[in-house]
Amino acid sequence: MDLPETLTLRSVLGIFRTAWDGSGYRGASNGFSVTVIPSDGVFRIEAVSDAEKWGSAAKAADIPFSDTDSFVSAAGLWLDGLCPQVLEDYADDVRYLDTERGRLAYYAYNTDLDTVPVVFVHGGPGGDGNPVKARRLKLAHPLYVYDQMGCGRSDPIADLGSWGPDDYADELSDFIDHIGAEKVILIGASWGAGLSVAYVGRKGCGRVAAMVLPSPFVSTRRWDGDQTANLKAMPGDAYGRMQALIRAGDFGPEFKGIMGEYYARYLFTRECFREAALANVEEPLPEVFLAMWGPNDMVCTGTLRDFDVVPYMKDISVPVLFMCGDSDQVSVGTLSEYRDMVEGSRLAVVPYAGHVLSLEQFDLYRMNITAFLRELGFDR
Repeated sequence: MDLPETLTLRSVLGIFRTAWDGSGYRGASNGFSVTVIPSDGVFRIEAVSDAEKWGSAAKAADIPFSDTDSFVSAAGLWLDGLCPQVLEDYADDVRYLDTERGRLAYYAYNTDLDTVPVVFVHGGPGGDGNPVKARRLKLAHPLYVYDQMGCGRSDPIADLGSWGPDDYADELSDFIDHIGAEKVILIGASWGAGLSVAYVGRKGCGRVAAMVLPSPFVSTRRWDGDQTANLKAMPGDAYGRMQALIRAGDFGPEFKGIMGEYYARYLFTRECFREAALANVEEPLPEVFLAMWGPNDMVCTGTLRDFDVVPYMKDISVPVLFMCGDSDQVSVGTLSEYRDMVEGSRLAVVPYAGHVLSLEQFDLYRMNITAFLRELGFDR
C-alpha cells in the first residue's frame, strides 16, 4: 500500500498535521495528540487528551481504509465526536491580554501551524467572540477569537460615554500586534465588518492578507436605508406604525410585535428559526450596545450616529469576500455596491438566510469562506 508522508486531519478539536515516522502517523493540536497506525486495510486511530487541559483520556477506533480522502473525512468526523465539551463549554480555553485599556479575553487554536493566522472580529456592538463557531470552520490556520472591551469576558469599559469606534480599531491593532504574525486574515461580521474596515482606515492593509466581511454594517446611514426598505416591504403598514411608535417613544408590546416579525424575516428567515427570532425581542441589550447604538435596532442615539467607514473601501488593497443572506438586514443591492468599491472583491449571497447567516446556513457559510481562501492559496 502506497501511503503519503503526511495526513492532515481537520476537526473541531483542531487541525492535526500528522507525519509518518516509520510505523504510523503522529500529530498534535490544541491539547490533543493523535496516532494513526495502518494495518491490513484498517487504520487504527487513537486520540489522547492533555491531562492538564482536559483531564487525561484516550479514545481509539478502527476505520476502514479504501483511499486517503475517504479515511481523512471519516477520521475528522470521528474526532469531531470525541469531546462534546469542546463544542459546549470553552470557559477553560480563555486567555487574557493586558492592555492599557484593560484586560482583553481571547481564545487561540492551532497555533502550531505556520499558516497565516485568522482573527475573528465579532458583531454587536456588545456581542462576544464565538470560539466554537470558529473551530467548526476547520480552517488550517491559527485561529484567534477575542472579546472586544466591555464584551464577553473582557474587562468593562470605564467610561462608555467617551468610547467609540476608533478605540475599538486601536484595540484590534493592539491584538494583531500581540499575535506577532506578519499578516492576518480578518473575518468580521456585521459590526465586526465595520470595525475591520475602520482598522484598515486607521492602520492600512500592511498587516492584512485578506478579509471576509459577512453582512457588513459599515455605515449608519446606509444601514438605516436598508432597514427602512425592509420595513416597507413587510405586509400591512409595519413601517408607518413603527415610525409612529418611535416618534412617541413607545417601545412596548406593539413595537416589540413588529420587531419580532421583522427579525423573523431579516435577522433570521427560515421558519425553523421563527421562535428564536420572536424571542430575540425580549433579550436584554448589552450596555455597550445601548451606549454606542441605542434602545433598539431601529433607533440610533449613541456614538455610532454618524458612523461611516465606506470611504475607506477604496483603500482596501487586499482580497475581500463580502457575504450576505438573500433576506439579510443588509440588502443584496447594498452589498453589490460595496463589492464594486473594492477592486477584485467577491460577493456570495447565501439562500434562505437572514442577517445571522452563519447560524441559519452554517455549511454554506463555511464553504464560501473555505473556497475563497483556497482560491487565494490559503487553507491548504
